[in-house]
Formats: sequence, structure tokens, C-alpha cells
Amino acid sequence: MHGLRRRRAATFAVTAVLALVGLVPMAAGTTSASPRVSVISDSVMTAVTWGNDAAMSALSQGLDLQIDAAVCRRLNGQSCQFNNAYAPTTLSVINGWATQLGPVVVIVDGYNDLPDQFAGDVEFTLNTLRNDGVQRILWVNLHDVRPDYAAKNADLAAAAKRHPELRVLDWNAYSSPHQDWYQTDFIHLRPAGGLAIATFIRQAIGDAFAPPPPAPHDPALVVAPRLKVSTRVGARIDRSLSAVGGTAPFRWSATNATLRRAGVRLLASGKLTGRPTHAGTFRAPLKLTDADGSSATVVVTLVVKPRPHAAR
Repeated sequence: MHGLRRRRAATFAVTAVLALVGLVPMAAGTTSASPRVSVISDSVMTAVTWGNDAAMSALSQGLDLQIDAAVCRRLNGQSCQFNNAYAPTTLSVINGWATQLGPVVVIVDGYNDLPDQFAGDVEFTLNTLRNDGVQRILWVNLHDVRPDYAAKNADLAAAAKRHPELRVLDWNAYSSPHQDWYQTDFIHLRPAGGLAIATFIRQAIGDAFAPPPPAPHDPALVVAPRLKVSTRVGARIDRSLSAVGGTAPFRWSATNATLRRAGVRLLASGKLTGRPTHAGTFRAPLKLTDADGSSATVVVTLVVKPRPHAAR
């Protein structure tokens, strides 16, 4: 990446060579039973891989971690030059790891990419990862200290709307209040920033592997246990029964012929309709069943008064 200080590169010369060729080892203590996660980064993540043991431990905890962080990396085409060498592009690393990629892949890349090619190369990267069977892609956005970085973040946000497997990790918002995490270019990180981004990414990885929350259950089906309906002989009844909870659609039914003897019908929708033919008190047990097979009962008391006598 442009602006990376030569003094820092010299201090970590041996590790830099390893990072350029993608040979950062898996953290001690991980086993093959741990979930595989593949991380591909430009020089931002060298704040984790270059001698920051606390950050590497935080990032790799509980994971079979595969990580390649390289200076001046681009997504596609040719990376920019650093120390007379060109790091493999992100897509080159993906193609080299095609049969080894984890179900979750983390991308920390974009600062070095040409602005007019970035959106297309993001799309190419996502399609390649999907074709390789990757289930979730976590892409860390850029600290937008330049307008073209903000534009690239907008490209990532747009890509996330098209690709449900992509989640953009908003490192820009998370890190902006902590300028002390950054070196003077406000792109590369100090050791504290390396630990911060490692912890930030590890939390997102944990979220990606977490099982989806259970589907919300509809509340229990409840109806009032008793209901009274009053009317007169010959008067039209048009009354809808109701319930709370349960899963639609619902079906009402009468468990005996009491309503029919009174001249009233119960529709499956729960509507009582008809004109009572004679006076009396009729107690009719009804049953409500929902789509999940849950049921509830209610006793409807139908009080039918005689017709009023005509005036003489």
C-alpha cells in the first residue's frame, strides 16, 4: 500500500516475506475440528500478522485460520509494487485456495485498487467465491479518509444489496472514534489497532457461524370460553366470532346440532348467521382449529326471545 513506511517493513522483513507468499501459520492449539475461515487482506492486516501475537490470538481463537496479508495487494489485475515485488492479487489467492477455502471468507482489501475498476472487481470476487462454494463473505470496508475510499465503501454497500451472502463490516464507523489506533496515514494500524480489528473481525466470524434465531412462534390460540348472544325469533343474526393468537387460517365448527335446531348456521369462518325459528335458550359447544392443528373451544349461549306481540 502506498505510504507504508520502509522502517516498519525492514523491522519485520522476515514476516513480510511470509505474508507476501501467504505462509502465515495456523494459530497453535487449533484443530481440524475447528471451523475453517479464510482471510485475505492487503497491508491493513499486517498489523495483526506481523508480530502482534495478541491480535493473532484474538482473531484465530477457536478457528482453523487461513490468512494471507500482503502489502500493496489489489483485487485483480496486478498489485502495486512494493520492495521490487508484486503481491498475488486477492483473486489469485482465492484461485490458489479454491479447494481449501472455508465456508466463511473475510476480505480486507480495496485501498490500492483503481477506483474505476473497483466495483467490477468486487463483483468478480464475489462471483468467484460463490462458485467455490463459500457460504458467507465478510468484507471489511475502508477508513474513508479520502473521497475515493468513501466511493469504494458505497460500491461495497451496493454489492451487499445484490449478494445476500455478503456482509459488509463497517470498520470505518467502528474505528473512526479511535484515531489512536492508526498510523499517521490513518489507514495502517498500530498494534492496538491490530488488536481492535482482529477482535472486530472475530466477532463477525462468530456471528456468521451462529445458528439462525428460531422462527418466532405465534402465541397460543385463545378464545373466550363462554359467549352469550341474545336475539328474537325471526330477527336476523349476523355475528362473527373471534380469537387471538394461533396460526391462520382458522376453521370453526359446531360439535352438535344445537344451533341448527335453533335455525342458526355457523360458517367455517366463524360467522353465526340465520333467523331463529323459535324461542328458547340454546347452549352450543363450538371448536376452533388453526393451521398448526391447535384447537380451542367455546360454549355459545343463544337466548332467543319470542316475537313481540302486535299492538291491538
